[in-house]
Amino acid sequence: MAPSDVEDRLPWDVYLAVLKTEVERMLEISEDLDASVPNCPGWTVRDLLEHVARVFRHKVESIRTASEPPWPVTGLDTSDVRRLLADESAVLLAELQQRGPRQVRYTWYPEDRTNGFWFRRMALEATMHRVDAEQAAGAEVGQVESAVAQDGIDEFLTVLVGGPWWDDEDETAHPVDAVVVVRTDERAWTVDLSRSEVVVTAGEHDTPDLTVEGHPHDIYLWLWGRGDATTFTVDGRKELLEEVAGRFAEAGA
Repeated sequence: MAPSDVEDRLPWDVYLAVLKTEVERMLEISEDLDASVPNCPGWTVRDLLEHVARVFRHKVESIRTASEPPWPVTGLDTSDVRRLLADESAVLLAELQQRGPRQVRYTWYPEDRTNGFWFRRMALEATMHRVDAEQAAGAEVGQVESAVAQDGIDEFLTVLVGGPWWDDEDETAHPVDAVVVVRTDERAWTVDLSRSEVVVTAGEHDTPDLTVEGHPHDIYLWLWGRGDATTFTVDGRKELLEEVAGRFAEAGA
């Protein structure tokens, strides 16, 4: 496998394999289209599959036009959402494979304006929505492979939480001031939160207010609101955990 040319990223072909595998599992487990999706209030499985298909179509159009298409995407035939998702995922995979990760294209993240951003983002999008589909089906949630989960944690913290999203002090309902260390068995991140700024750095702060530590799968699901804090260790000012989780939830909304 050719390694990614971006530090700490997975190999590009791994992202494509993850995307393909997660969509296949999503389709396999989604038998009851009317079942509720526990962590997406108001959604059924039908809504979930349609949403993912629309996201994929939106990204294909974005890659093809090097611009931001209108959202939501319109003109899709949603009469068979399983077929729709299968078709849209195949088109997205083909588009990414054909164009490669280094082509400059529109993204909403100013630090990375290449297709490589979408390799990563779409693979991780599929991973979390596969979890949604399994939870909706009442099935055991399959483990997110450790390297993928750690990459997902890194993306969530550095891109979504630590991105340039907090300039307006009214942007958050959780104006927590705290230094939080997120630690797995192989990596750690320091998240310095204030009302109007979040700074994320690799490694550990010497004296954090709060530390969460656990298996990458468990931390990854918790960050995205698909798991709970009973699955990992919490040390320090534990009373901050709810506010920190609320701030993270705003970033992932």
